[in-house]
Amino acid sequence: MKPRMTYWIAAVVALLLVALLAVACGGGGETPATGGETTTGGGEATAGGGETAEAFTLKFFTLNDVEQLIATEAMIAAWKEAEPQYANVTVDIESVPFSELFPKIEASVAAGADFDAFLADGPDIKHYAYNNVIIPLADYYTEAELAEFVPQSIEEGSYLDTFYSPAIMQSCSLMFYNKAFTNEAGLNPPETATGWTIDEAWDAWEKTTIDNTGDGTPDIWGLRWGQGTWWGDYEHGILRRSAGARGTATFEGMGPDAITFVGYLDTPEAIDSYQVYRDWHLGDRAVSPDQPIPDIFFGGQSAFYVSPDNAIGRINRLYPDGSFEYGVTGIPYFADGAQLCHTGSWHFGVSPNSEHQEAAVAMVKFFAGPVGAKIWYDNVRQLPARFDLLNTLPEYSEYPQQLFAEGLQAFGEPRIQTPCYTEYQQIHAELLQNVSQGRDVNVEELVKAAAQNMDGACAKYKGWNE
Repeated sequence: MKPRMTYWIAAVVALLLVALLAVACGGGGETPATGGETTTGGGEATAGGGETAEAFTLKFFTLNDVEQLIATEAMIAAWKEAEPQYANVTVDIESVPFSELFPKIEASVAAGADFDAFLADGPDIKHYAYNNVIIPLADYYTEAELAEFVPQSIEEGSYLDTFYSPAIMQSCSLMFYNKAFTNEAGLNPPETATGWTIDEAWDAWEKTTIDNTGDGTPDIWGLRWGQGTWWGDYEHGILRRSAGARGTATFEGMGPDAITFVGYLDTPEAIDSYQVYRDWHLGDRAVSPDQPIPDIFFGGQSAFYVSPDNAIGRINRLYPDGSFEYGVTGIPYFADGAQLCHTGSWHFGVSPNSEHQEAAVAMVKFFAGPVGAKIWYDNVRQLPARFDLLNTLPEYSEYPQQLFAEGLQAFGEPRIQTPCYTEYQQIHAELLQNVSQGRDVNVEELVKAAAQNMDGACAKYKGWNE
């Protein structure tokens, strides 16, 4: 386990210094309601040497996020144009909701995967590598090519010092707000990365939780903490860690062995944070619906929304006329704890069961390369994982996107790096759902049981990094 605060801050500072210097010199969402399959095919083509290109199908498994699917289609077309030896390849895209993505990757590959390549969350790469669900790609990259990726993404895409998976973007969640609601409530959120404490933000969320009909259910909610309608570690795990000062068990989130959660997930401070999370959803000060609402922020049903900067891409697509006025402020944090945002984002992987591994590798390498990364950014609008792209984007020196770069530099923290991440995430999601929806539950008992369940599920990885 080598990622710690010193390493990450040094790496991020280097990232931002390079990016801002280049700019000075002029140098990832809500899941849609439906998924499904999309097919991008090619016609007759010839390979570079004049031979007819082989015709076969690659199956790509991914998240059913609208902006990401649009970007993926465009990247496939650009790949086949740039590498005509693959022009006759058909790429079938299968997309599923976030909650189904990771279990299906593991289950499908174990059973003989019916896909060749896939999109995966950065913290899951070590889990997939340990379980032989993904092939290493170190032999396909030169040192110079790897150096174009920010160091966080290389760490997240590696297992035991071997590179497995290129990243398409990086991340840091801050808090968006709908100016129509904040203006009406007389609120002026600070346009800085530091932002409000939890208590200060909660007051603002209450002022923007509005029951216009008088039926006891707000029409406008103050808060949606996190993307989509799921319970995930990326945003929801921040609250627990923020309850502890840096270096404490609460902030670290797990033991040094990367498989122990008792004594870390269930500290008194952490338990208190889960009680706060519950009170956001249930009780006299509820500011967030206990039944998640799809597109709650983009549809004008919540005033505040915690998300990375991919929300900007969605707003631009849904409101091209600029009618949705929004602002960004820092992610709230416990005053006695620490402010943080989680780093790490989407990576590409190749299945060991693919019958066309060379083509699958070529495809994901192009996706994560300079051309593919630019296509992705143009549609998704989230912090790039490549220096050569980041260094050409002046918007990261301007509000509001500048705040995401500043947040990454000032308080970005990797999600827990463990081969047990998939098991941890599933148990944690169940805990969050039970805490936020259970009417008659004991929060402390739920948290302690979850920590014990995590230890049990992760015991099989004992000695993984020895």
